Amino acid sequence: MKSKNLVSLSVAVVFFVLATTGLLIYFGQGTHPVEHTHAWFGILFVTAAVFHIVNNWSSITGYTKDRRTGGIRREFVIPAVIASVFAIGISADFPVFDKLANAGKNLFRGDKPKSGGPLSQVAIDSIARSTEVVFAQAYSAGDTASLATVVAKKAPIRTEAGEITSGFDQSSKPKTTDSLQTTVDRAESIDDNIIVVYGTLTSSAKPEKLFYTHVLKRKENGWQIAAIQTSYPPNARTEK
Repeated sequence: MKSKNLVSLSVAVVFFVLATTGLLIYFGQGTHPVEHTHAWFGILFVTAAVFHIVNNWSSITGYTKDRRTGGIRREFVIPAVIASVFAIGISADFPVFDKLANAGKNLFRGDKPKSGGPLSQVAIDSIARSTEVVFAQAYSAGDTASLATVVAKKAPIRTEAGEITSGFDQSSKPKTTDSLQTTVDRAESIDDNIIVVYGTLTSSAKPEKLFYTHVLKRKENGWQIAAIQTSYPPNARTEK
């Protein structure tokens, strides 16, 4: 088995996967598994590319320099200039490169300007209610997969007892016997990417009414609950 053949084929296979995940991310379809795969295959591609360059170093230097004059070939100057232009344009965030970077996402999801004022109250209320409905249904059904999409993996959770956890640990994971009902009292936006929701909730496991505060954060594919806090009503806390 020839090492050059192995390395070249490895670069080709890894590049195919990397190109596929890269296109998915570019067009706004990058889920967590896609982004995770893209990151790891990026590492594999760099590793394989290093071996490929080492194995073909003499050929690469031959492509770069003119053997007769010893000067640098135009075949090397052109890609070097193109790479430099893109590197400078992207790092400086020139308008052309900024539009190109978001063109794929805008094609699938529409061109939604980031500026132009805060979200309307109607939009805020709609986002808050729809997110809370998904959360309550997933929690009541014990659907951890759906919960993982609506609640951030490391979301800090402060319970009414004062306990603080990160995400749903074994003690706070929903049980199929828990039926959760949430009512949104009000919602307000901090900016276009963060909404704070205040409401009340009742659970079959805890019949007393609780107050809750959820911090919603905009993600690539929607909104997630980034932080959770529950507390007893003031009169209930006094009685306890």
